[in-house]
Amino acid sequence: MVLPAAQLVSQLNAKKNDFLQYDSELSQVWRAYQQALNHAQALSPAQLLTTIPQEIEWSGARPLEPWPQEWRIPLGMSWPHRDAARSWAKEQLQGVTTIAVDGSQILPTEEISTPVGVVQAGWFINPHCPDQPYSKDIHLELITPAELWQARQHYNQDQPHRFSERFIHLKRFQLELATLRQLIATRSLPRQTLALFDGSLVLTFAESYDHQWQQQYVQGICDTLQQSEQQQVPLVAYIDYSQARDLVTLLCHTHHLRRTNQIFDCHLLNDVLSQWGDRSPFFVCDRGDEDGSAAILGTYGTWSHQIGFCYLKAHQGYPVRLELPVWIYTAGLLNSVIRWLCGELISGQGYPYALEAADQVAVLQRSDRQAFLKQLQQWAEQVGVELRFSRKWVSKQSRR
Repeated sequence: MVLPAAQLVSQLNAKKNDFLQYDSELSQVWRAYQQALNHAQALSPAQLLTTIPQEIEWSGARPLEPWPQEWRIPLGMSWPHRDAARSWAKEQLQGVTTIAVDGSQILPTEEISTPVGVVQAGWFINPHCPDQPYSKDIHLELITPAELWQARQHYNQDQPHRFSERFIHLKRFQLELATLRQLIATRSLPRQTLALFDGSLVLTFAESYDHQWQQQYVQGICDTLQQSEQQQVPLVAYIDYSQARDLVTLLCHTHHLRRTNQIFDCHLLNDVLSQWGDRSPFFVCDRGDEDGSAAILGTYGTWSHQIGFCYLKAHQGYPVRLELPVWIYTAGLLNSVIRWLCGELISGQGYPYALEAADQVAVLQRSDRQAFLKQLQQWAEQVGVELRFSRKWVSKQSRR
């Protein structure tokens, strides 16, 4: 049935005051945070740090990089046309090797009674040298019923379907990061190298998981950060639309404001970072619980206070969030990394080209899932393994 438009309009009219009240309350909160932002921008990093209440252990963010008149550090470049921008991007990336990894998965399906899945990581390397072509490939890992059963016992889970999905998502995450570490560590990389990761280094989503699950996710991130520092290969985690509230939390603590879940950092900085290539100053991520106590970052060990972030105006939408290990800033590489990334953005027309290429390599379509099941069926028949496929799926295959 189609959506009953008349009923919808009637409901909207009946509940109009709910929308008006929400807008009014949000406007009040927004004005308070805008005033706090204006005041904070007029302070130095040292002055802003002194306004954090002493009882707050985790303040959301701690300033590290000095800023000019406001939280806006311009790229300082403009071009008369796109060809000129592309020429600039090519110049910035000349001789810089960019590495990107992305992942995909096939979850257990009702079309086969035996639980089996696939995770894969696609990688893309571009040396940006005329005599060295780019390269790309896939690392695939099959998740067998035995592995899923053993993992269920290890994690003491009694909901097989939900557990299988969660476990395979974890395995995909681990494979992505392991592939990235391998590319950083084992290849003959030039000094100018940029490694890109699609996602966050601060795994707030894992806070709702049991300790065993958290450990697995956090260990993958910490190992990758360690590899980046050891090899001196800058690592940038790219989040296109971030819902992080680290700067919002900082202003909440320093200006004694009402807590809000309605405003994100990217909203707060949208008017500040007005021109393409503008970025915010670099902050140390200091994300904790709402009361300022430790959260997921408290489990990162030596990396707990060694992940930084800034926001970048990368396209017409809200500023994107970049998360980087602090060593990149202390080594004086941040501005170079930003220019390399801007070159990737121009090449990718608003999204880093290397990440886009890795995604295209890694993504598994519905047709891939069907091909996987068909290959699995043929293999099982050849080796005498009993796999029970749904009658509906077998019937479809016989008609094709």
